[in-house]
Amino acid sequence: MADFSHDDAMYRLLVQGVTDYAIYMLAPDGTVVNWNAGAARAKGYTAEEIVGRNFACFYAPEDRTSGLPERGLATARETGRFEAEGWRLRKDGTRFWAHVVIDAIRDGGALVGFAKITRDRTEQRAAAVMLKAASDNLDLALSNMMDGLCLIGPDGRLVLANARLGDILGLEAGALAPGRRLVPVLRRVLGSTAADLFARTHLRPASGVREPVISECVRGSNALSIRTRALEAGGWVSTFEDVSERRQIEGRLRHLAQHDPLTGLTNRAALRAHLDARLDRARVAVLRLDLDRFKAVNDSFGHALGDAVLREAAGRLRACVRSGDLVARLGGDEFAVVVEARAPAALAGLAERVVRALGEVYEIDGIRLTLGASAGLAVAEEEAPTADGLLGAADLALRQAKAGGRNGWRRYEPGMGDRAAARRVMERDLRRALGAGGLALHYQPIFRVRGGALVGFEALLRWRLPDGRTVPPAEFIPLAEEIGLMPEVGAWVLKEACATAAGWPAHLTVAVNVSPTQLRSAAFLAGVETALAGSGLPASRLELEITETAILENRETARDLLGRLRALGTMLALDDFGTGYSSLSFVHSFPLTRIKIDRSFVRELSETPQSTAIVRAVVGLARGLGIAVTAEGVETEAQRRLLAEEADLDIQGFLTGRPMAAEHLGAFLDAPGGRAAAA
Repeated sequence: MADFSHDDAMYRLLVQGVTDYAIYMLAPDGTVVNWNAGAARAKGYTAEEIVGRNFACFYAPEDRTSGLPERGLATARETGRFEAEGWRLRKDGTRFWAHVVIDAIRDGGALVGFAKITRDRTEQRAAAVMLKAASDNLDLALSNMMDGLCLIGPDGRLVLANARLGDILGLEAGALAPGRRLVPVLRRVLGSTAADLFARTHLRPASGVREPVISECVRGSNALSIRTRALEAGGWVSTFEDVSERRQIEGRLRHLAQHDPLTGLTNRAALRAHLDARLDRARVAVLRLDLDRFKAVNDSFGHALGDAVLREAAGRLRACVRSGDLVARLGGDEFAVVVEARAPAALAGLAERVVRALGEVYEIDGIRLTLGASAGLAVAEEEAPTADGLLGAADLALRQAKAGGRNGWRRYEPGMGDRAAARRVMERDLRRALGAGGLALHYQPIFRVRGGALVGFEALLRWRLPDGRTVPPAEFIPLAEEIGLMPEVGAWVLKEACATAAGWPAHLTVAVNVSPTQLRSAAFLAGVETALAGSGLPASRLELEITETAILENRETARDLLGRLRALGTMLALDDFGTGYSSLSFVHSFPLTRIKIDRSFVRELSETPQSTAIVRAVVGLARGLGIAVTAEGVETEAQRRLLAEEADLDIQGFLTGRPMAAEHLGAFLDAPGGRAAAA
């Protein structure tokens, strides 16, 4: 273990120190996860400035508008790799020509992220231009190229080849002399399969498409990237790049993305992906465990010794399981073991063996430690288990084991956990509330920030229990989604909101939140039509608020449905803008009429320049697309004033009005300022 960890640490230092390549990881949504010295050198950002931001910021505005960043991730996701060249932006706004490779990182078929390598190719591109324009510098340019290059005539014979190509292919001097056929040479060096593939795919006549042909050839531990462009006058130009080092780095990056750097065990993200894949084809069991009194060891002897204990514990866990089992570190002193479900006695034996092994004395640097371990066992039953459910059940059992005195293990039982029982009670009560009038809508006013005119209300769902207690929407709405009740709840909300709004002055609108489940329902469009027809409310006075997540679950289906809703006359708002994956292309791709700025940006409006910049950018985007803007969560006069300085947008929040029951709306509308102005 010590050697592995040392090598792993040295490798991370190597990647971080590489300055010729920008090497970094992306989360599945394109967020930058880490950043090396080469990335800082090439793009001008420090790790602190860029980690957590979406990689689309490296693209020119026109490329972001065309959706190039998203297409790159989509290609990598679908084919395993995206490779291209183009202009990219540095922090200071200057552009450089980049060679970009994006590799999808998967475990058990599940996407866990992307490895991205960018190389500044500005000089090479300039050299290629010079090659065509200045023949007197041709020899110098060829001899100084890092890549091998050759010019091939229409008959397949070499016109010229630089010395670097011979070095890359391991050929003797004269092997690439003008007049020699390239394909037989490649067949001798790379083998028949690679050479025939080159002849078939690279040496094709020029057509209307000027994109180069790119392929990769692996021979032993070496890898070549071959790039060929057909010439209009006939013939081809091919470059051969030795990408062996890059491929080795990519392999290590994939390893780092899926493994804990301290112990070398599978990490939490890879464990979940592994569980999802295993649960689709077999019953599995999860043993979740942690070390007793580990915090005291860390506090008393320091983190260095604590890390040594964790590495030793990881080795003991490996020794306890079979070759096909998986051992993971979840974080801190918490581990998990995934095994194929076996007979109860065999699983009990595994749990006892693991607890016993981890409880043996640790002797590190002359210090003897006795820690002990607690474990919780959960077995995936036949009722469609999930990775989170199985890990949660094992965690409940682990908590029971620790509560029972530690240094032991417990198996999950259906009755464990008050939360599970409380959830069942909530599900029952929610079904009753829907049928017995326990749900109600409260309405929060929306005002024009300049002038304070009242423009409408947002309908907010409330659930009050018979004993007077109120259940937060954040608790019961996800539950309604999970148990399949949301389409019915959503239909009730639409009907109630439209009926109430029909009695308001004709210029006021009502906004209704739409859940992902509702968008997936085939009956949703008909439900909107029914609510409008039954209430007599004009469709233009109904605004449907939809989250990015709901749209992204199925873009094409969502685009079709939203188009139908707009054709009906309803308004469409993108809710919580800025908290997900929004981009210019995203907003432009759907028939939206409004953007709602998330309250998190409004809250920090007077505190951080970043939030002010985001709000200003959103307002500018909306203005350019002819889309209205609403700022949510306005709670202070300072926030209202700053928003008013930006644009004449709409605002809602506690500053201008709290949500109120329908029976209080009449008094509100009749009060001085109720119809026309904020406080």
